[in-house]
Amino acid sequence: MSRFKAFSLMACLCFSAAAYADDGSDTAFYLEAGVGHESVSYNSYSQDPVNQGVINGTGTALSLVGGYGFNQNFALEVGYHDYGSPTTGRQSELSVSLCPTAFACPHISAFTIEAVGRFLILPDLTGEVLGGVQAWNIGSPGNTVIGKTSGDSLIYGLRVRHDLHDRFEGWSVDVTYEYSAFSTSETRIGLRYSF
Repeated sequence: MSRFKAFSLMACLCFSAAAYADDGSDTAFYLEAGVGHESVSYNSYSQDPVNQGVINGTGTALSLVGGYGFNQNFALEVGYHDYGSPTTGRQSELSVSLCPTAFACPHISAFTIEAVGRFLILPDLTGEVLGGVQAWNIGSPGNTVIGKTSGDSLIYGLRVRHDLHDRFEGWSVDVTYEYSAFSTSETRIGLRYSF
């Protein structure tokens, strides 16, 4: 799925849910866009003669998250994360070929669903603990380099969120750190709007 299609799908789902909830009931739908730094690490080079693919690179991560707060202590959110095309290598025996010189760098992305536990730190400052599942995808030529193009793994993280309700009703900013068992590490700044 292309970046544009994935972002559009998430935005439509979240805006549709928010419109449905805009009936005066006490709901807490939110939509958040984030940008930050990511590191992806999968396999490592060996001094022994092996045939394997290795992903080991950093770059800019983009994310779009939509969620629903059931109460002030618990929320559930889904997200799309674009990890770009980090450096990828193919080790054949003892020689290594790297993208983009030897082949195209595969594009890496993931969808997540996470439970969010919230706790108040200070007025307008909230801490959040996240945990869930990440469904990752490695684009072409991932299958020939890594040997697979998709999978799932556990993901967890921490977030600190500052509400801007005193000046901008419904808006908040946050800093999030997430790590997955697929060895993606992402630190991002997010801008959130609560409906």
